[in-house]
Amino acid sequence: MKYLILLISFWLFFFFPFSVKADKLFHYQFFERYDPNTEIFIKGKIKRVWVLPKHELVILDVERERKIYNVVVGPLWFVNEENIRIEPGDEVFIKGSKFFSEEGEIFILTKSLYLVNKNQVYHFRDKDFKPLWKKKKLKGF
Repeated sequence: MKYLILLISFWLFFFFPFSVKADKLFHYQFFERYDPNTEIFIKGKIKRVWVLPKHELVILDVERERKIYNVVVGPLWFVNEENIRIEPGDEVFIKGSKFFSEEGEIFILTKSLYLVNKNQVYHFRDKDFKPLWKKKKLKGF
């Protein structure tokens, strides 16, 4: 029994850190979680539009009161399919859920985005806070 406990402890010591590191690599689903308890509204100006290379997520750098917020819009394929045209300099009003990255950066998961200059509203989540791109992907099968 003593050896069994020692063996289990040894196994946990060596394999647990690897599983935590592997979990960090596959956190794409983290961007799909939406917590209505952390919902905020921000109005700002888009400084940069970029794509997170690993997961091809469209990210906006939105400046509000001299602070930059990283706003996760959705997958690149969904933004293209919905013909959403977002450009630096556009003034936006965003409703979303905020969270902090491991590095302490603020990210906002977009629920809806209003482009003030173009008078366009885009929705990225349903009433249950589920990503609309999930439903689109399922319809394609």
